[in-house]
Amino acid sequence: MQPPKRRPPWLAIGFALVALTAGGIGFGLGRATGPDLLRSADTSSAAPSTSSSPGVFTISGSMTVNGNCGSGGYSDIRLGGQVEIVNQENEVLGVGTLMTGLGSCKFNFSVSGIPEDERLYGAKIGNANRGVIWKSQQEAETEGFHLTLG
Repeated sequence: MQPPKRRPPWLAIGFALVALTAGGIGFGLGRATGPDLLRSADTSSAAPSTSSSPGVFTISGSMTVNGNCGSGGYSDIRLGGQVEIVNQENEVLGVGTLMTGLGSCKFNFSVSGIPEDERLYGAKIGNANRGVIWKSQQEAETEGFHLTLG
């Protein structure tokens, strides 16, 4: 009786790599087209507004730098800088960008498609050292986030 033929080990490694690559691509495509991207698609309006979709709203605000914005200790606060709206578990609910406002060191932002009924809403602007400013849903909807540095 002959022993069963063994497959070369590189064949199993090749199959594993193909499976991992396909899974990674699928995950990436799901994130790129998922609800986070759809929620943050309209960030061009700086005026507060109510979204036409049920169960979502828009958060608007501003970031003012009293000092030399865009350089030194404030190099992370600049035109096109990222604004994240997060919930109490630090899950990103929507992403926007800092847009021009009044003067060279005041930036406006608007992030639409934010889901209702979270316990808290936080705004993250700039690097991780800046922290998060928290508000209730009512405060986030009616007042927005108006932040100042320096």
